[in-house]
Amino acid sequence: MIGKLIRWLIVFPILGLALYLSYPFFLRGMGRYLVTEDRLRKADAIVVLAGDGGVARILEAVRLYQDGYAPRIILTHQRLPKGYDALARLGFTVPEERTIQWMVLKAMRVPATVVLQVSERADSTASEMDYLVRFLKEHRIDTVILVTDRSHSTRASKILASVSGGRISIISRPTRYDTFNPEGWWHSRSDAKEVLLEYEKLLNYLVESVSGGSSGWFKGGSAPTVPAEATF
Repeated sequence: MIGKLIRWLIVFPILGLALYLSYPFFLRGMGRYLVTEDRLRKADAIVVLAGDGGVARILEAVRLYQDGYAPRIILTHQRLPKGYDALARLGFTVPEERTIQWMVLKAMRVPATVVLQVSERADSTASEMDYLVRFLKEHRIDTVILVTDRSHSTRASKILASVSGGRISIISRPTRYDTFNPEGWWHSRSDAKEVLLEYEKLLNYLVESVSGGSSGWFKGGSAPTVPAEATF
């Protein structure tokens, strides 16, 4: 009995030390999985996903366009956040995301003729990809650079691949203006919130994908109705 107690007194501290030393590796793995960044190459178009307020993603798209990676920029569209209708009734005009995107495009001297717009307003990444795939087929676009936030890049690229049936060649490019840190996200309250929300959404879509026969969700890194701004 005493011998067992001594062994446990030795084993427990060793296990505790092992967990303490190894937990950063697991946390880094969680952060890295959410970020998919492919090697850049030329494409038919640069797709800017909605949902960031209209600045960081469009800035990345402009840089890629100016560097000659694609001749066109495609803007998706999101549902208006809560309260916009009330503002309109009160006589206030507040620019929505697409308006801000156009302000950036004009300021950066991007010709309006190279910008294409998906007209349907999506209320989730899944519905956004449905509209996008239909749009890409109509315009005979086969290869896209997909611009979104870092923590959103894995989920976004996987949903697009699933919805398109693999017929669209996807180059995932998180915006360089996103400050999300996959190597130390647990030290930042905002980054930690992103990770938790993103894994919740990944799990939700994974369940739907498995029930629908989709696969390929476990290779990352290179539910109830919710507001659009929380869903994207």
